[in-house]
Amino acid sequence: MSAFGILGALTATYLIYWIVRAVYRVKFHPLSRFPGSKVAAASAAWYEWYWNFHQPGQLLFEIERQHQKYGPIIRIGPSDLHINDPEVYQDVTRVGSKFVKDAKFYNFITFPGSSIGETDPAAHRIRRQVLTPAFSPQRVQELAPFIKQQVDKLLSRFSEFAKTSTPVDVNAASKAFTMDIISKILFGQQVGCLDDPEFRNDFVRYIKEAFEMGWTATAFPELTKFMLSVPDWLSKAIFPIPIMIFKEVSSYLERQKHTTSVAEPEHMKSVVIDMLVDANSAKGHVVPTPDQLTEEIIMLLSAGNDTTSDALIIGIWQICRHPEVVRRLEDELNMAFPNVRNTDAITYENVRSLPYLNAVIKEILRISNPLPGRLPRLVPQEGYNLYGQHVPAGTALNFSAHLLNRHPSVWTNPKDFDPNRWLGSDTAFLDKYLATFQNGTRQCLGKQYVSDFSIRSAAWLTSPVD
Repeated sequence: MSAFGILGALTATYLIYWIVRAVYRVKFHPLSRFPGSKVAAASAAWYEWYWNFHQPGQLLFEIERQHQKYGPIIRIGPSDLHINDPEVYQDVTRVGSKFVKDAKFYNFITFPGSSIGETDPAAHRIRRQVLTPAFSPQRVQELAPFIKQQVDKLLSRFSEFAKTSTPVDVNAASKAFTMDIISKILFGQQVGCLDDPEFRNDFVRYIKEAFEMGWTATAFPELTKFMLSVPDWLSKAIFPIPIMIFKEVSSYLERQKHTTSVAEPEHMKSVVIDMLVDANSAKGHVVPTPDQLTEEIIMLLSAGNDTTSDALIIGIWQICRHPEVVRRLEDELNMAFPNVRNTDAITYENVRSLPYLNAVIKEILRISNPLPGRLPRLVPQEGYNLYGQHVPAGTALNFSAHLLNRHPSVWTNPKDFDPNRWLGSDTAFLDKYLATFQNGTRQCLGKQYVSDFSIRSAAWLTSPVD
């Protein structure tokens, strides 16, 4: 047989295999009884490619339409179900649940072994114990003067634009603002985004590009493996953010070797790196290699910057769209802080008791849900009873904060920006079902940081000035 004949036979064999596999998945697979797209049932890769690339970023909204058509449970892949039910979400993610993160998914959108990407519960517990002090209420309180300094710098930059009647790119400004804060926390020094005339910085740009291409990791994992196997010089050109962060981490560790216990006034230690390189941080903790340390910092930098800045951007937009919210915020802040020039009096202790400000923050976190897309958990060995139907072990149950935070069984008029919903007697009920920070033992490590940061920033940014 000629080479062309062999090639033709191999191609035909592969096509037959693909067709047989697709038919099995659609007609005979254990999940075939669940409704949803037949294309998704046959191949999640091409389904995701269409809705995330050909129709950029529309997969979540297509899933929402599928739920409207079929109900609370739909099939979005050969072994994936998507659930839009707050009660099921509470059960799957509760403390003590046997559901674990889907390594097949998280290994390609995060780094295996990082605090976010770790799928082994025991290993994650140790890493979380190590990092928790870096995001504790005490640590957040220590950061307050620096955060206030950055708010003042941001407002000063806004004033510069106002003097020349130049439009401000609030999106870029918000990301620069949060990047300078999170980089100071992680590296011990800020990267200077707010100092750039147009709020531009390579860190922000590269992370944005990484997020935009992130869908390829879950849709085509083999492509991702190839990208990670290329030489460093090519990797730097394709995906430079790891190289940049590796240098920042190395620079910090080198500085610490030559820094005395009494640091210069402007110096801020990176509690995150210090805890990670301390073998005594937690029982069972293994000090990560430089590469692993870089990977952890990449994940924390991405999670800390993009999610917080997105909430800030959407918050500014929503507040500006609702003049009555602005007036009520100003009235509350005026009453609490009559001396408008003394913004130093606006501390977390003072503002956390302001009901309307806190209601606005919670509503921003609900409607912005900075990580809106699906986050899968694997059904444990014994399977799972879902609406009276047995779901086999290994099935990925996916949930999306965007849908959970708008579910009509919990949220009245869910599409409306309504801070007043948080002023009623059922606040504890709403807090329970707020999915922004996830739930259970995998709850966002920086929840306290985001909440405190948001409250302080909102108070400072909306405080009346002359």
